Amino acid sequence: MESKNFNWLVTIFVATLTFSVLLLLSSSNLSATTSNSQVTASVNVPGTLYTSISPNSITWANYPGYSNATNTMITVTDNNGNIAGNIFIWGTATLSNTLNGNSIAIGNVLWNPTSSNAYVGNAVTTSQVDTLIGVAAPTLSSPSTNSPIYIGVNIPPGTMSGLYTGSIYFDIENGLIMSQPTTFNVLSVTVNVLPTCYISLNPTSINFGTLATGTTSTTWNGITDTDTGGNAQATIYVYGGNWIYSSNPAISFYVANTVWSPTNSGSYNSGTPLTLSLVNTGIIVPAPTQSNPSTSNTVYFEVAVPGGAPVGAYTQNIVIANQC
Repeated sequence: MESKNFNWLVTIFVATLTFSVLLLLSSSNLSATTSNSQVTASVNVPGTLYTSISPNSITWANYPGYSNATNTMITVTDNNGNIAGNIFIWGTATLSNTLNGNSIAIGNVLWNPTSSNAYVGNAVTTSQVDTLIGVAAPTLSSPSTNSPIYIGVNIPPGTMSGLYTGSIYFDIENGLIMSQPTTFNVLSVTVNVLPTCYISLNPTSINFGTLATGTTSTTWNGITDTDTGGNAQATIYVYGGNWIYSSNPAISFYVANTVWSPTNSGSYNSGTPLTLSLVNTGIIVPAPTQSNPSTSNTVYFEVAVPGGAPVGAYTQNIVIANQC
């Protein structure tokens, strides 16, 4: 009886073990039947350019008739584009002064591919111009590339003082491909024109001829004072030195023996004696303008030789100045 029970237990154990093995094999077969799958993705990257500049505003200060060298550097950058291109430049028609209504033509701004201490280069125009200055293609390892361009300005003679403002635009282009529209490619330009007046004298010497002692010259000698290219009204001032005897500097006669006048009419006695210090003549040289950049006026001189002056030649220095 015990032998039968034992055999029964063995049978159950073997059956259980067999089922477990089959279950494991079944599980192994299920795992082996799974597989991986993949999806292929694609993207089309077009040729792209971007433009930004630094700095985006500049101010020049100078006098009319003078120029700023083309050494103001503007860095033009393509950040995150992927093709090479050339820098293009253009601008507003003028740099304008809204207070006095005057302007400076955009052609007075020059660009140059290299820095220069002289005012040289190519005029900015209102239409886009290819500078042929290249900006290399950005890459994954170098996603930002740039190139410099240098600019300067000339202030035309006779330009009224004040602030003149305008805009210059930059773009990077490659054939028909232009940089993406941006507000970062606009350079705000301000020119601060300073007030001034200039002076040029003609003639630069006077010969009163031969005069006997105790007599005066009979002809007023005029000196034309010209302001070429300033921008402010000027008043003529005069002063001088004593007359010096050429053979002996210790001998002289007084500065006041020379008289000045705003006109060439009248007698010697109608003139105003010259002094050793600066005197306002009240003679006005009008302010030049861009359309009339040269203005002038004249001051006249006569001389009297005092009695007893030794025989010989005498010289005097007369200083004429503009104050504006």
